[in-house]
Amino acid sequence: MITGGGTGGHLYPGIAVAEVVQARVPGAEILFVGGTRLEAHVLREAGWSFEAVAAHPLPRRIGLSLVSSTAVNSAGTVQSLGLLRRWRADVVLATGGYVAGPVGLASVILGIPLVLQEQNMLPGLANFWLARWARAISVPALMAGFPADRVVVTGVPVRPSVLRGDRERARLAFGLADRFTILVLGGSQGALSLNRAVGEAATLMMYEPIQILHQTGREHLEWVRREIGHREHVGPPVIRQIPLPFIEQMGDAYAAADLVICRAGASTLAEVTAWGLPAILVPYPYAAGRHQDANARLLASAGAVEVIPDAELTGLRLQDLIRDLLRDRPRLRAMAGASRGLGRPDAAERVLDLLLLAAGRKSMAPAPEPPGESAGGQRTHRFGATHIPG
Repeated sequence: MITGGGTGGHLYPGIAVAEVVQARVPGAEILFVGGTRLEAHVLREAGWSFEAVAAHPLPRRIGLSLVSSTAVNSAGTVQSLGLLRRWRADVVLATGGYVAGPVGLASVILGIPLVLQEQNMLPGLANFWLARWARAISVPALMAGFPADRVVVTGVPVRPSVLRGDRERARLAFGLADRFTILVLGGSQGALSLNRAVGEAATLMMYEPIQILHQTGREHLEWVRREIGHREHVGPPVIRQIPLPFIEQMGDAYAAADLVICRAGASTLAEVTAWGLPAILVPYPYAAGRHQDANARLLASAGAVEVIPDAELTGLRLQDLIRDLLRDRPRLRAMAGASRGLGRPDAAERVLDLLLLAAGRKSMAPAPEPPGESAGGQRTHRFGATHIPG
């Protein structure tokens, strides 16, 4: 049973582990348990078995909201007890988000092994609370906040499909030219401040021979298109900007990219570093506990990224930094090397090893080989049959 959700950052690591379970444990049954937010429609559309339970965020202050939250989460715990008994789960993986609380507690009550997967450098409230009962805790890097004797540094699981990308296929799929390519990701819903700054920077750089593959989010797509139209009316510009509401073929998008501009969500950063890409990060300032700032600091300290605080983000600041990087290719290569050094493309495999160990089972199939170059020299990741010990 895999539980967690509310945001893609909690959801997609669970999907990554589930895909690896399917590959390595023949006949395994996987049930996702979440709430009614993002996970409900993403998992059902993707064909995963999914059940929703009642859950509510725990208030950070004592008050009347604590009573209602306790009542809702108690109901969710009862629902989870029923699901766990009916499914006879061997192990539960909690990836965070408040819905993980009732499900994790139910697993503890029934004595079913619980494994946590934390994506951020600052522990989320649900995982922090459940840590006292967990058999193992998967973390992105050495961090405080969890019992040290159960912490295992695995990295953040990345979906195998995201690691399979091809540059030539990306050019055909997205209509890209043979140019320096910037991939802009504001999350599945987009990011208004990021979209605005990218648009302004693109206008300031309209005669640069570069291209921008831009995931705008559905709400911002038409606004971005209008900005491109204004630029073309003044132009003709040399820069190319390709806006998409959402990118399904993320592996190909990463394969085409030379530089990424994005927020500092843990799942996105895990993908960026798995591909060994340099990045400009603009941490989301309203993330719980400002955990995106902590995520960004880890990569910045290694020299893998440049960071612009959201409050300081402007088109002018962004284009200045992009121009600096374009003029200093050795710096870009050094950033890419540092990013690659932080990447853990085998993280989902390592989390599965923890699950098998917690459930009292040995690995039932080999893990994949590390990512590398294809025979034609194209940047790609591939999965084979070389075992990577947990």
